[in-house]
Amino acid sequence: MLPQTLHLGENDGKPHVAIEVTGFEHPDTVEPHGMDLLTCTVHAVAPPVDAAFDVSMRVEEFSELRSYLAQINSGNGPAGTFSFAGGLFELSFAPSRRGPVLCAVRLKSIESSHVRVEYMVTLEPENISRALMDLSALLSATSTQ
Repeated sequence: MLPQTLHLGENDGKPHVAIEVTGFEHPDTVEPHGMDLLTCTVHAVAPPVDAAFDVSMRVEEFSELRSYLAQINSGNGPAGTFSFAGGLFELSFAPSRRGPVLCAVRLKSIESSHVRVEYMVTLEPENISRALMDLSALLSATSTQ
């Protein structure tokens, strides 16, 4: 059941991102598997910036992100970049055996004026595990709708 929120990073005054999925963009239209558009609000927090951007993301994009995070859950694995909402939102990951995973967050908005937010999030193993749980709950909720 929607809404669902995906958390990347800690909400303790440090840079983090939360993706709030509020529902289907076209709830009365049946799309091919994974192609449903979801209405989302990306909360980008990198003090002193605390911004919210409304974007539409495909279920398939969340599925690809979950697969990648499961691969690097041990903190090891290849670097990866994921583009959402036609390139308006991007996450890039740099795993390392020696420390936490770094996640670069890039958000662009061109509606009323050009806005661009870029910052880094440090992901500890527990952050990745929580994101995997959030994504599993989200994908489960979207498959039963």
